[in-house]
Amino acid sequence: MSAHTSQMDDIRLVAQPSALPVTELFVRLILTDWSLMPMLEQVTGTAKRLVEAVIDASDPKAPAFVTLRLRLRAEVLSIEVDDDVPGRPEPQARLGERMGVAPADGGGRTTWCELPLPGGMTARQVRLPRRQDRRTLVDEPVSGDPVVADPQVLERLLTRLSGWSGDS
Repeated sequence: MSAHTSQMDDIRLVAQPSALPVTELFVRLILTDWSLMPMLEQVTGTAKRLVEAVIDASDPKAPAFVTLRLRLRAEVLSIEVDDDVPGRPEPQARLGERMGVAPADGGGRTTWCELPLPGGMTARQVRLPRRQDRRTLVDEPVSGDPVVADPQVLERLLTRLSGWSGDS
């Protein structure tokens, strides 16, 4: 894998079937942010395939955590999946993919796949968003008490996510 990282974003998920539509949304968000929409189908398919392998190998009664990471470096976009599920088979690379497995920091393993950036561009040429410090949109309590999420809102959100197939 290449050494210099130009940009990286990640998300930690529970290895349950609901992680697949979240994976798809995450990839769409990041590729839109990085102006790499021509890679959407390939990156989404690869990321979902790697996350699904962890879901399939995980115990549904005590699911593992999986971290999905997208990284720009050199001439590639790297898709990385960290997990600690023992005994998973080595992934098989598809046409145009360079794939491997490495020990992860803190145990477990990282399965990675590198895809070439479109048109021979390099990570330094990818137009990245300008990010500024943002305050949270949630009102911060003056008392120092923690902010609590509305359970009804969370329940509606989870219900909608669990029913979303991502095919629309």
